[in-house]
Amino acid sequence: MPRKVFMVSGGVSKFAKARKDKTFQAIVKEAFDYAVADLKVSRKELREMIDGTVASYFSDHFLRQLKAGAMVQDYLGLIPKPSRRIEGGGATGGLAFQVGYETIASERWNVTLVMGWETMSSVNTWKGNEFIALASDVSFDFPVGGFYTGYSYV
Repeated sequence: MPRKVFMVSGGVSKFAKARKDKTFQAIVKEAFDYAVADLKVSRKELREMIDGTVASYFSDHFLRQLKAGAMVQDYLGLIPKPSRRIEGGGATGGLAFQVGYETIASERWNVTLVMGWETMSSVNTWKGNEFIALASDVSFDFPVGGFYTGYSYV
């Protein structure tokens, strides 16, 4: 039987279509700072408690940056802790919570930081649509404008 898992805090950054005032690392840190404020522990204590991270974002194309999750983890001072990167199209955020749950329920980690962000507005709409279409079968769906709602059954 898996052990009980609890979410103890959460934070959200300022929500805006495009955040040109900060890098993606600083935006995630903004949410992290809100979550930390609720915990009544020092940043040093929290960094020692966190066993690893789960990063959730779709897709590398929007940032033009590979390993963005590791970059955020470093920015938060959590290197060299283990990390996971989760991507699953429209289910990416939910999958991140699932993996975070599994790391604790399995007793692999005691405290997991689950973090996610979205940067779709950093590119033009047509380019964003192309990146989303690339999550489809590029030899079949993409040439005809593949899109997620087209996959549902009526």
